[in-house]
Amino acid sequence: MKSIFFDLETSDKNPIGQILNYSFILVDDDFSIVSELSGLIQLSRLQLPAPEAILANRIDVTQHQKLAIDTEREAMAKIQSFIEHCIELHAGNEKLPIIGYNSARFDIPYLRTSLIRNGINPYFCGKIIIRDLLFASRKLAASDVRFPRSISHNSAKDQTRISYALENMTRQLGLLSGTQTHESRADVLLTIALAQLYYTKFGLDVRRFDPFEAFLDQQRPARGLIRWSLQLEYDPASARAA
Repeated sequence: MKSIFFDLETSDKNPIGQILNYSFILVDDDFSIVSELSGLIQLSRLQLPAPEAILANRIDVTQHQKLAIDTEREAMAKIQSFIEHCIELHAGNEKLPIIGYNSARFDIPYLRTSLIRNGINPYFCGKIIIRDLLFASRKLAASDVRFPRSISHNSAKDQTRISYALENMTRQLGLLSGTQTHESRADVLLTIALAQLYYTKFGLDVRRFDPFEAFLDQQRPARGLIRWSLQLEYDPASARAA
């Protein structure tokens, strides 16, 4: 099964902000790279980057403006063309998975907003399906005793808790030494490596993993019905799940 792994670095937490750099990598059944698209986007004069976003992704805005060639409109057209080409290569009855880390809550809304703002339909005729490796991490953390528990301390909140951030997960599992670069292509390669490890070591294939497993046996699930659920405990002193 072919699938796209992707990551975005942005000017704001809010999806009405702007994508600054992006990377989309198409992989085959063995997680080997088939094709890819990465690039920088010129910051619009109408955009004022949020300080916390720039601190998080560590982008030098002045240097970024010197290196970025594409406008947002040009970049969105390239992304549209790349995804459509990947759908053609996929050429199967199954939808093409598009996978990120914490992408369902952040990257996907950002991507859709940016495409819509430039007159592009972000749903690709229903031929794609969204997958999120963070959901897979939470499932393994709550259900597999072999899965590491990464403890992180937030000095601002003076809070110590279990963290499922990409940097912490990949460091605990031996895929990352040092700190995460927060550069799109490097983060995508890290996400691919993590997805491959989940598949080979834990038997979980994010390309087919649906976090709403309780409804998989129902053709028409009843609205509001909860069959069962796993709830994570973030307290380091607690059990894995409650």
